[in-house]
Amino acid sequence: MSDNNEQQLLQQLEDKQALRELGTLFARAADRADRSLLASLFADGAQVSDGGFSGPASEFVGVCVAPAGLERSFHSVSNEFYQVDGDTARGELYVITVSTWNKDGAKTDTLIGGRYLDEYRKVGGAWKIARRTFVHEWNMSFPTTTVWDEGLFGMIKLRGTRGQDDPSYTLFGEKA
Repeated sequence: MSDNNEQQLLQQLEDKQALRELGTLFARAADRADRSLLASLFADGAQVSDGGFSGPASEFVGVCVAPAGLERSFHSVSNEFYQVDGDTARGELYVITVSTWNKDGAKTDTLIGGRYLDEYRKVGGAWKIARRTFVHEWNMSFPTTTVWDEGLFGMIKLRGTRGQDDPSYTLFGEKA
C-alpha cells in the first residue's frame, strides 16, 4: 500500500471516529440538558427536522434541553453508518430514547426507536451536524414503574441528572 493510500485510509478512519464521537456527544448533551454542548455540535445554519420540530438548529437546542415535563432521558446510539467525502459526510444512526414525562403528577415512561439521517460538514477541522432528520420507527408508552427507594434501587444513591450536577461533569473536570 502506498503512503498516499495509507494516509487516505487513516484520514477516513479518523473522520469516521470523529463522527461517532459527535453522535455520542449529541446523546450526552440531550440527556444532560447541556445547552452549550448541544449548540456546539451544529454547524452555522444547520437545520433539524425532529418530529414536532422543524427549523434552525439554534432554535432546536432550546426545545431539546427544556421540554416541559421531561424528568429524565436516556439516548442510546448504535448501528452507525457513515460516508465521508472530503469535508462533507452523510450518516445514518439508530437511536433508542427512554424518557420519563411528568404531566400534572402523572408520570409516563416512553421508549422511542428511530434513526437520525444526518449531513455533516467539517468546520475549522471539526465535524458538525449540518442537517439532522429523525425517522420514527416505533414507540411505547406506559405509566412509570420506576422504583427509587426500595431494595437494591434504594441502595444505589448515585443517579444521573439533567444538568451539570450529573457525575460525568465531575469525572471530565467540567463542573461549573
